[in-house]
Formats: sequence, structure tokens, C-alpha cells
Amino acid sequence: MRHLNYNHLLYFWTVAREGSITKASELLHITPQTISGQIKLLEETIGEPLFKRQGRGLLLTETGQVVHIYADEIFS
Repeated sequence: MRHLNYNHLLYFWTVAREGSITKASELLHITPQTISGQIKLLEETIGEPLFKRQGRGLLLTETGQVVHIYADEIFS
């Protein structure tokens, strides 16, 4: 497996915790487009989608839940 980028993982973890790219971008002081792009790169590295859209919100996929547990151990 390729190495995970720390920033990609942090952005993913913040979005998962906040439930929104917009809220995460406000906390991290970066644009929503940057966060979306970085999460896309993380998904490409892992080879699986991490989120699925539900209405205006985001839900973690099964893979996203596993990655979230891993990221939570690092960032909590």
C-alpha cells in the first residue's frame, strides 16, 4: 500500500468529524475546493470512495469508517 499523506488524512478526518466540507474548510482556514481535491487524492491512494452524499450531507462509506478510526487514533 502506498503511504498516506498526513494532510489528506487530516482534511478527511475533519470533514468526517464535522459532517461537512464547508464546516471543515472554516475550521482549517482553506477553501472547500482544496479540501475536496485533497480528499479525492486520498480516495485515489486508497482506491475506494470514503464518503457518499445523502442530501446535503456526507456519510462515511465502510472504507471511510475504517479510515476514520485510523485517523482518529492519530489526531485525537
